[in-house]
This record gives sequence, structure tokens and C-alpha cells, in this order.
Amino acid sequence: MNPIAVPVGAPHAALAVPCLATLVGADMPIGPPARRADGPVLHAHHIRRMEQVLDFVDLNLAGDLSLDCLAGRAAISPFHFHRLFHAWTGETVKEFVRRRRLETAAGRLRHCRDERVTDVSLGCGFASSEAFARAFRDHFGMTPTQWRHGGWVNWRVSANDGWAGAPFRIDVKRHEAIEVLYLRERGDYAVSAKPLWTRFLAWAEALDVTGQPLLSMGVDDPAITAPAHCRLDACVQVPPGWVDPGLRPLRRTVPAGLYASLHYTGPARHIGRGWDALLNGWLPQSPYALGEGQFFERYDRQVSTPGDDWVDCALRMPVRVRPG
Repeated sequence: MNPIAVPVGAPHAALAVPCLATLVGADMPIGPPARRADGPVLHAHHIRRMEQVLDFVDLNLAGDLSLDCLAGRAAISPFHFHRLFHAWTGETVKEFVRRRRLETAAGRLRHCRDERVTDVSLGCGFASSEAFARAFRDHFGMTPTQWRHGGWVNWRVSANDGWAGAPFRIDVKRHEAIEVLYLRERGDYAVSAKPLWTRFLAWAEALDVTGQPLLSMGVDDPAITAPAHCRLDACVQVPPGWVDPGLRPLRRTVPAGLYASLHYTGPARHIGRGWDALLNGWLPQSPYALGEGQFFERYDRQVSTPGDDWVDCALRMPVRVRPG
């Protein structure tokens, strides 16, 4: 779950090349490979596979996320995959999977009050409520129930938490699936949106997709995830009939579904207030509950561009009808 999509900072500090995150969208020699002092060389095709595996984990938290399973998806031997994974993320496979299961569960406990703790734990891949409670306490320093009843307030101050009843208009409608091309960056939200989008827009021009709608998609919740682990995807919608000129970009589909949408116009530095209005102001009082899927900002390139100081965009949050 990711209730805010705002600027993200530099790639993981362990990487030797500052802008290596821009390579995840292409298998071409844009820059040198990365290497930790004690780790393997990471080429562009390795990075693409690592990022695809990370996305698979987020979409399959309740499933088999063992080393053998993930290595198989990447078509790399488990031994080599584990070394590459750690070099790229700074975490072991087990550490990453455990963290994402716990962070996702924490988000659902906070925002999905109709879900039982047991259902949340099973849905995030824990074998039992007891195992979930132990892991949750180890990570967050409190029980899942304490977190749900307000303990999250003191965990991490989010850029979202600035809503004061601002008069935003919010609509709910079903949107069709969107196929996008994307690049990914890691780091503290609020540092480097402009550099990321400058690189991305030049890349999009090389792919001949300029003029298409842009999506800024925060993968992680900055109220829960440590800044160094936050991921931001810069995306462009794929036009009908588009043919890859040979750059082999990362590509995925944003699924169809029901979304609450808020039209935000204002300073980019205050966009978190719009997300907070959706998530913490409107959602608890609405007939809807938080749905599965990605939060994102949608930009019309002719009107506004992510990374601008002043932005005009639609903030979209997945929802479902609250059970009666």
C-alpha cells in the first residue's frame, strides 16, 4: 500500500553509480555497471530482473516467496540471485519479504478497520496470528492491536499528515487498465523528483511516447517505510499500437478497478495534503474501504508535469465498497 506519491531521493547508498536506478528501464549501455566493494557486478539486465521480482513480491505477499521461487522467476541460480539481490537492495531476500509483509499489514491495519487482524496476517503471508504478532512486535515495537488503535502515530511522521478539512472534490469511478513504461528511483521522498523526471522525460522522448499521460507512483508508504527503502516509479502510458524501438523498457499494467480521485492544483510541496484528505479525511467517513492496488498521480502532459513546482493532477486511490 502506498498512500502518497511524491519526490524520491537518491538510489541505495551501497551502489557505486549515483544514477544507476535510471538503468532499470533499458538493456543498453547508458552507464557503467554497479558494484559493491564486496559484491557482484550489476548489469542493466540484472537490475531489470531484480525490479520485476520486487514487484512480484508486492503482488503475491500471501504466496510462495522463497529464494528458490524468486530465483526461478528471475531465471538465475538461487546462489547468484541471492548475491545480486543483496547487492541491489541492501537486504537479503528473507529480510525484504519479511519487511514488505509487515509494512503492508501495518498499512491495512491502519486504514482498513473492517478487516480482522487474523485476516490481515493471513493475507500478508503469515502462517498464524501468533507468528504475525511476534514479527510485528519485533519490527514496530508494539502489537498489531496497539498499532491499529493509534500506535502508528508515533512510528514515523508522514508527509501526508497535513489535512485540515481542505475543500477538495473527490469522485469515485471505475477506471480501465493502463499499460505503462516506467523507471524507478529509491530514497527519501522529497528530494529528487525534478532530476528523476528530467531523466525520464528525455527517455520517454527516445521511446516516442511524448504527449501521453504521465503517472507518478509511490510504491511504499513513507509513514511506514524507512526513507532509504521508499521507491518511486515515473511512468508513461503506452499508446495504442506502440512498438518498442529496441530499448526494452520495464513495462507493466496498472489494473482496472474502482478508484477515488481527487483533483489537486497547487504547490508540489503541499501535494501530501491532498493525499491526506483522501486517505485520512474522506475515506473513514465514506461508504468505501481501501482497495488493493497502487496509489498514483495522473498528469496530463499538456497541463502539468511531475517535478514542477506547481502541479495540476488527479490523485487516485484504489477503493472497494465497504461491506454492509
